[in-house]
Amino acid sequence: MKRPIRWRSLTAALAILLTAGGLQLLDANPAASQAVLLVAYQSPSDPGLDPSAEAWNAVRAVEVPLSAQRGSYAAGGGSVSTVRLKALHHGSRLFIRVEWNDQSENASALRVEDFTDAVALEFPSRSASTVPSVCMGQPDAGVNIWYWRADLDLGATSLAAANPNMHVDAYPFTDDTFFTARGAGNPVAGDGPVQTLTSHLFGYLSTSPVQDAAGAGERTSNGWAVVFSREFASEGPDHASFAPGARTDMAVAVWDGAHQERDGMKSVSQFITLQVADARLPESNGLDVRLVVLAVGLLLGVSAIGVALAVYGASERRS
Repeated sequence: MKRPIRWRSLTAALAILLTAGGLQLLDANPAASQAVLLVAYQSPSDPGLDPSAEAWNAVRAVEVPLSAQRGSYAAGGGSVSTVRLKALHHGSRLFIRVEWNDQSENASALRVEDFTDAVALEFPSRSASTVPSVCMGQPDAGVNIWYWRADLDLGATSLAAANPNMHVDAYPFTDDTFFTARGAGNPVAGDGPVQTLTSHLFGYLSTSPVQDAAGAGERTSNGWAVVFSREFASEGPDHASFAPGARTDMAVAVWDGAHQERDGMKSVSQFITLQVADARLPESNGLDVRLVVLAVGLLLGVSAIGVALAVYGASERRS
């Protein structure tokens, strides 16, 4: 009577080991929450800053959920529920594409009652000694933010365009004496739609002296698509660092101007994992054959063990 019991124990142990081995090969841990993984493969062509570039067609999007910001004042937002992310790298540059649904285009903030659509990516700074707070970092772990605004990319270029009935004086000069915001270093008056920012605590956001992130956006049939890009290495001490084969955390924030979202009123994600793969973009975006074979093998193996247990149980009952 002991032999069938011993065989059943050994068979059950084999099933557990087989399952554990499969999970290890798949890099899965059922006992822990699985972080969203965004992989940036090496692109055979330069995607540039065009959100509609052909290179993006071969990349599978990762969907990331967003929620209203409730961690610090000013809380609010939450009008955008998800974003779709894609990533590539070419040469020594990283490219990240963000797309989200937004039925209203808010690309001008020249009037006091207007607010612009915007999106930002947040990374731990290179100098961070630990994983920072997703809510704008902390004293010993700062964050590096790339911030794109629709009004700086596609918006009206003058107050006269936004307010056609107002009188505007004309200055025949182009120096900073008559462009005080630019002269004071206001990043909104600078060149380009993307600002590189740093922060070590909520409420202490500052413009980086090194403006090395670039980007461009376009309206889609359902909303916005924006591409960010930067060299792997940066001279900014509080900037993020990237390299093939390396991983880092990344978070996303989106502002919807139609809902008067600005500052801390935004839709935000938790940290996800960005992996800069040291491999070329797979030619096919279909199923991974290795994983399919492994999954089928696990299924057949566990099924065979189950059948064996049933046979031993029936044999035991007959005896």
